[in-house]
Amino acid sequence: MVFRRLPVLFFLSLLIALPGNAQSRREIFSIGGSVRDAVDHHAMDNTQLTLRSPRGETVKDAFTRGDGNFQFDGLRNGEYILEINVKDYDLYTERISISGASHMGLSISLNRVGKAASATSQMSISAHQLSVPHKAYEEFEKGLSLVYLKSDYRGAINQFQLAIRDFPTYYEAYAEEGAAYQALQEMGPAEEALRKSVELSSGQYAEALFNLAALLTDTKRYPEAETVARKAILDDKSSWRGQFELARALIALKQPDEAEKNAQEARDIMPDNSPVYLLLANIHIQKKDYPALIRDLDEFLRLAPNSPEAEQARKTRERVQGFLNAPKTETGDGADEKSQDDEDEENTDTEKSSAPDTRDAPGLPSLPPPTK
Repeated sequence: MVFRRLPVLFFLSLLIALPGNAQSRREIFSIGGSVRDAVDHHAMDNTQLTLRSPRGETVKDAFTRGDGNFQFDGLRNGEYILEINVKDYDLYTERISISGASHMGLSISLNRVGKAASATSQMSISAHQLSVPHKAYEEFEKGLSLVYLKSDYRGAINQFQLAIRDFPTYYEAYAEEGAAYQALQEMGPAEEALRKSVELSSGQYAEALFNLAALLTDTKRYPEAETVARKAILDDKSSWRGQFELARALIALKQPDEAEKNAQEARDIMPDNSPVYLLLANIHIQKKDYPALIRDLDEFLRLAPNSPEAEQARKTRERVQGFLNAPKTETGDGADEKSQDDEDEENTDTEKSSAPDTRDAPGLPSLPPPTK
């Protein structure tokens, strides 16, 4: 018994770290932005946000990613209350009105009311931030505003460079400069800035390591990406980003079993993070586990039904489901075997002509064509 060859599958490019990617369709909108600590300005990773109706009912929950960004999708016109309740921080609430357009680029700073984090690395980062001169800090803040409120990466780079000029050991500014260059697809300057951030922080600033691992995968330096991602996980075990970037590198290195474990770890840390399910879809294509692929796509479409990748995900799901539902065919011997050989040759030619773009996308490794 053999299955017919499954058609080549592919996804659109995924930009995971940038706000403003979701587009409204059929009057469905989004709310998104970033959450940071008001004192040392570190990104608030894996922080829960709750969106409520004016009467207090929960509409949706979301979690911030490793870079502090968050996004609620699938919202309709109306009034909402955004609530963030985090231990050792003041309760944050904000009323948001959606009327015909998404509300993106929120920049939220949480004020501490309890004790600062006790981990040595976090304390050293906090102390470092507190030593930043006021002028450099303002330039850094302005750069972040240009990124998150206007997506003006070139202008943000100028601000980060001014901050670095006024405070040469400002490794957070180097990391943000590198991320802005990444958004512009200028990988040379991005790598230089990220490596400088890693050097100045003695490899203790996980955000720089996350982005460097992503860049190395994007530029097909998979063994080094694996090494950097493993280092990032040691620095910050609570973040999904390290596990995610390690899985990306491993799937490119054709290690789908280990990649699956890391992707599942990233999923368990942040279950409502839609990019993880596209990564799992890549892994399950490589493993030829098409029932699992269907589940991955179902979860992705549940979480991000109006994202730029949603339409391609739906088409892929339909094709895979059609393959799984198709009647199985039996092979005979003799002429039938020859016919199957001819069919395999024809299918190989078809795959060559319709193979997906092999360039890596920022958020996902390239998808290999599945085989029977």
